Amino acid sequence: MTASGSHAPLAGLRVVVTRAAHQAEELDAAFAAAGAAVERLPLLEVVPPADRRPLERAASELPLYDWVVFTSANAVAALLGPAGGALPARVRAAAVGSATAAALRAWEVEPALVGGPDAAGLLAELAPRVGRRRRVLLPQAADAAATLAEGLAAAGAEAVAVIAYDKRLPPDAAARAATLFGAGPLGWVTFTSPRIARHFAALFTEDWEARRATLRAASIGGVTTSALRGLGVEPAAEAAAPGDAELAAAVVQQVLAAV
Repeated sequence: MTASGSHAPLAGLRVVVTRAAHQAEELDAAFAAAGAAVERLPLLEVVPPADRRPLERAASELPLYDWVVFTSANAVAALLGPAGGALPARVRAAAVGSATAAALRAWEVEPALVGGPDAAGLLAELAPRVGRRRRVLLPQAADAAATLAEGLAAAGAEAVAVIAYDKRLPPDAAARAATLFGAGPLGWVTFTSPRIARHFAALFTEDWEARRATLRAASIGGVTTSALRGLGVEPAAEAAAPGDAELAAAVVQQVLAAV
């Protein structure tokens, strides 16, 4: 999606991108290409787990596994870094979505399976392929749901989940939000994970009930949409598929429909 000047569909529209700073460039570019004035408000900061030993042990024992399942680009970097940047030849990789698959390929690891758009979608495709008595490593975020571990165990696999990374609110987020929004309307804001949605609402504390009515939320997909609804927000746009271009296209579609 490319556009220029006053003919750009989002010309004159501000979009606040809340993705972690190290992962925001492509989403920024997708909105800028549509003419939006992009502002950054990083609401996630990826940090190592409080106890690194289980992850380090898993990285050293990779030859003992049949599959490694990656649910995010953060998990890819967290595991492959300690593992020396590669998986043993016998170990197959599975990825949730195209972004995670791209992160694997950046490490020169070709996934044997790319599924999704979320953990439940990948599980439906992966469980029949893994087979019984196979060992599956799940490097995950500290707050990851047990969907994959429980589903693979039910299919007869030995699923081992380890905390690969944690996430926190950047310390300057509240000050940055005050500068961006002041007491005015919130407008268009992107949401690419449930944790980001919760962090955003927490920035406004007791004012959230009043401020949320001025929010135009752009959601990356169903899981994030559910989190937003739990916070009392109906997304104004939801990506047709979990991707940066798709999220920007969803906002464009809504803006054009309102003209």
